[in-house]
Amino acid sequence: MPEKDLALIFEPFYRVDAARDRAEGGEGLGLAIAARAIVLHHGTIEARNLSATGLAVRIVLPALA
Repeated sequence: MPEKDLALIFEPFYRVDAARDRAEGGEGLGLAIAARAIVLHHGTIEARNLSATGLAVRIVLPALA
């Protein structure tokens, strides 16, 4: 995934250029919904490229006290 798209993939309706074909499915909402839910639970979500294996998405949620 292009580095410029990493932060944008969590925006509603954003689709990476290579995935913009509607025939492939998806509306660009899944990661935006996930990010919103995680933030509402006081967590964080981030994405980064892994050189050999693709994309890694890291989600951190606080433990219950």
